[in-house]
Amino acid sequence: MHFDSLSGLWFGLSLPAIVLLYLFKRKYVDMLISSHMLWNRVLKDMEANRPWQKLRSRLLMLVQLLVAALLVLAIMQPWVWSHRSAKARVVVVLDRSASMTAVTAMADGATESRLDRAKREIADWAGSDGKNSAITLLAMGEQADVLLSQETDRSRLREALNQVEPAYGKTAYKEAMSLAAALTRSDPDSEIRLFTDGQFAEPVTGLSFAVPVTVHRVDDTSAESNGNVSIAQFGVKSVQSTDGFVAAVASVQNWGTAPRQVEVSLYAGNELADVKTVHVESGKQAAVVFEQVQPADGYKLDIGSGDSLLADNVSYAFLEGVRPRNVLLIGNGNLFLEKALTISGAEVTLLAPDNAAAWIHSQKTDGGPDLIVIDSVSEGTLDTDEWSGMLAARPVWYIRSGYDGKEIPTPAGAYTIEDHPVTRYLKFQETHVASVWQPIGLGWGKPVVSANGVPLLYAGTENGQPRLLLAFSLQQSDLPLRAEFPVFVQNALGWLTAAHGESLGRAVAGERIEIAMSPAAASAVWVNAEQEQQVLAADKTSGTLSSNQTIPSAPGLYRLEEKDDSGQTVQVRSLGITADARESGNPRPGLNFGLGADAGAGGEAEASGTAEATGQSAASAPAGQEDERQGAPLALWRWIVVLVLAAVVWEWGVYRRGTSV
Repeated sequence: MHFDSLSGLWFGLSLPAIVLLYLFKRKYVDMLISSHMLWNRVLKDMEANRPWQKLRSRLLMLVQLLVAALLVLAIMQPWVWSHRSAKARVVVVLDRSASMTAVTAMADGATESRLDRAKREIADWAGSDGKNSAITLLAMGEQADVLLSQETDRSRLREALNQVEPAYGKTAYKEAMSLAAALTRSDPDSEIRLFTDGQFAEPVTGLSFAVPVTVHRVDDTSAESNGNVSIAQFGVKSVQSTDGFVAAVASVQNWGTAPRQVEVSLYAGNELADVKTVHVESGKQAAVVFEQVQPADGYKLDIGSGDSLLADNVSYAFLEGVRPRNVLLIGNGNLFLEKALTISGAEVTLLAPDNAAAWIHSQKTDGGPDLIVIDSVSEGTLDTDEWSGMLAARPVWYIRSGYDGKEIPTPAGAYTIEDHPVTRYLKFQETHVASVWQPIGLGWGKPVVSANGVPLLYAGTENGQPRLLLAFSLQQSDLPLRAEFPVFVQNALGWLTAAHGESLGRAVAGERIEIAMSPAAASAVWVNAEQEQQVLAADKTSGTLSSNQTIPSAPGLYRLEEKDDSGQTVQVRSLGITADARESGNPRPGLNFGLGADAGAGGEAEASGTAEATGQSAASAPAGQEDERQGAPLALWRWIVVLVLAAVVWEWGVYRRGTSV
């Protein structure tokens, strides 16, 4: 017998308490008296009452002790292994995250991925214990996908399993388990079976399950001994003192239990630039530095294929600031803003508002600045056809300019900062803003920084071009005096001018990112740069290229090729796509999905192999160890409650009959 809550032993103190009550219970002795005149003596407690007496065997006390012991046992939630078959309807949740591509060892010495092993185990289980069950197949990837619904045809199940591919992006663990809970909430004759390696990259707290949850672990100790090695960091930087050479720095993480010698290869473009061997201790990181690397459009780092997980063995990097960005700053002059833009690698041209009309007439139809910053320019200064065309074709950063609005005082309160490239590494703590310009009819932006619900910074796109609006004057704030101001300007410059570089940087597979498309582009495609094949067409909205694009779902180096109406290429940029870095770690020691309780990743209670969570927690088994007992834990507390009720009825009968000493 096993117990899920040993803390229930504390209630065992009720047993000696019952015995103690019997020791101090008042007991009156039966006495024969010859006359009613002797009643006064009988009523004297000192003679008729025995406050402390020798403990004797009493049936009523034994029954009460039995009831208390059964209640303590029920609180401890005992369970035993049973050989129950699957329920009538089963929701099978298949984890297809990047960590499921790790290699595991088979009994015959061959290897297979965790995902392939999970597919095989699902098919085997469905043909044996689950042969009479209607199966709903739920795939856990970037989103929760229902592949089959209450299917009884096992051939269709195998066909659906064969079509499941790994998902290298951010896996929606909580969404998938929440959907499984919703599908079974009103069906008591159902259950959930999760096939996973236990490597949940995000917590799944706050979920409630109305049916048992079985966790089938597909990782094994032999795969863990092989260990995983991943690229934790990789970056490149131009070194001006070395005649244009580039320096590359990488960090390699060893997730295994033994030290590893890792061969690290650096590619500059398509050419192998250098190879180094680094020693990495178990559970540690090691840095490797490459100096005097030839300049290239992009760089690739490869640590080979000698570990269990290959999805995290390649990373890409691109030089930032290869070409200085030409920034046109329209305003009366702001030394702090000019200096921050210059430090960020921009070439700043200052244009006074009074000279704006003459300047725009002197410009050619092509060329011009990479970014236009409009700092506190009065309304109507740029309201000409020439300026409208210039602003529509370029990224623009408005600083209390560009839109009608009204001035309001800045409310007191904490700042709310949304996740956005412009707000990286920023907290805006102790930053003061005197007043805020609330724009009217701003259709392109969403607030990314707010003060007590009042937006201070808007970001978005208009006609495919990025837009940024700082809703207050820098002269009305101490932000330029803060250490965060240069970081803020660099983030803004990098995000606004990303489309003018030769690369789009790096991103996680399958996610959606904002990309400013060329105004001349009518279509665009993603091309795998290493295989030279088109893999995905760019997203469109109302017939035009969308600024919010879904990138390819597999790691690798890709090119985004934009073409005009005639099919001519107008812009080509590279993007390095990697798997979700959170999938590189070791599997969690346990998963806990309780009935009617919160489910938490990383809990101590878990079933290994085939085990079912019943009662308020899952069955326990050592992490990474296959349980040879085929079956499921059967909760006994309901039967114990029945025995308690029977014992209470028995106690009532004993009490009604009465006893004497």
